[in-house]
Amino acid sequence: MDFTRGQRLKLEAMGLSDGAFSVTVDLNAGPLTVDVACFGLDGVRKLSDERYMTFFNQPATPCGAVKFAGQGKFDFDLARLPASIDALVMTVAIDGAGTMRQLGASSVSLKNGSSVAGCYRFDGGHFASERAVMLLEFYRKDGAWRLCAVSQGFNGGLDALVQHFGGSVAEKPAPAPAQQRPAPAAPPPPAPPKVSLSKITLEKRGEKISLEKRGQAGHGRIVCNLNWSSGQTQEKRGFLGGVFGKAKSSGIDLDLGCLFELSDGHKGAVQALGNTFGDFNRAPYIHMAGDDRTGANSSGEFLYINGDHLKDLQRVCIYAFIYEGVANWGQADGVVTLTVPGHPPVEVRLDNHDNSKNMCAIAMIENEGGNLKITKLGEYFAGHVQLDERYQWGLRWKAGSKD
Repeated sequence: MDFTRGQRLKLEAMGLSDGAFSVTVDLNAGPLTVDVACFGLDGVRKLSDERYMTFFNQPATPCGAVKFAGQGKFDFDLARLPASIDALVMTVAIDGAGTMRQLGASSVSLKNGSSVAGCYRFDGGHFASERAVMLLEFYRKDGAWRLCAVSQGFNGGLDALVQHFGGSVAEKPAPAPAQQRPAPAAPPPPAPPKVSLSKITLEKRGEKISLEKRGQAGHGRIVCNLNWSSGQTQEKRGFLGGVFGKAKSSGIDLDLGCLFELSDGHKGAVQALGNTFGDFNRAPYIHMAGDDRTGANSSGEFLYINGDHLKDLQRVCIYAFIYEGVANWGQADGVVTLTVPGHPPVEVRLDNHDNSKNMCAIAMIENEGGNLKITKLGEYFAGHVQLDERYQWGLRWKAGSKD
């Protein structure tokens, strides 16, 4: 099935009701250098979480619902998207000179396995001076996923596209004034600008924020992500290559976990060590999503808290520890991000350089009359026992390993 500019279709009508399919952007770009990306947007069509921008240098969303497979191809599994993501927009942006008017016969196709479910065909005649274009939008409506062939863009390029989605781009330095005589060789150009999205960064120990629930359902799925790098960098290309920083190294094994106390007084821990992965839909309403032992997963590790059961949770202490690969947190360059649907992400960086303290208490999440109170802890310990004693959990610990 071919569809046209502005047309809207239900994915079910295209045989894609399960939401698992691939999207391939095939560009006849000629001399142009064009980057393809997928933006995951919230209910007000904003990129509130920069981890849901998928492209060659950030090849997967945290939930694995969108994966960049190379050569303009993306694999989708819409059932895995969190409730906070309501739309996915496929975009193309020119890196360098030129406009979309220079495109030859191009297309974006949807495939279910090897079968083509739909195709949108376009060329430079669809555009004027645009340098960035929204091609397709996949969006939720009335409980079903739909598709719209948007095919609209921005003369200002990727900068304007990012700003349209609620981000801001660092200003580029003004050009140097003209020289009346030969000038010494110019320094190398500055690094490409980085998207700066709305977020809350807890800088000081004890700093608190309180988040009110949105609507009657509760707080939804609260996502806690631990990510890290070793200071190594990936090869970058064009503007998109500079949007995000360092690549996560292999060989570093950092673990995310938590202590929990339920409203009925029951206490415990959720972590990969000991294979206590928890349960999202039953007590303790906290689930640890696997264990990245090699550092090969660029998205890091994830802990999910069922915010719709906040009434059953009294407090949760988020922590992380170094299992192997680095001597201290400063070397790992770790960062933990807490994302509550409908609110800006909360970020806490791990930067302690003490080799004797490989355990970090990151944040305390507490039920405060139905609202979430998040407090930065930022304290480092030699191990679980010392952390437990500090926050008076009273659990009994014994040595363990993953072998």
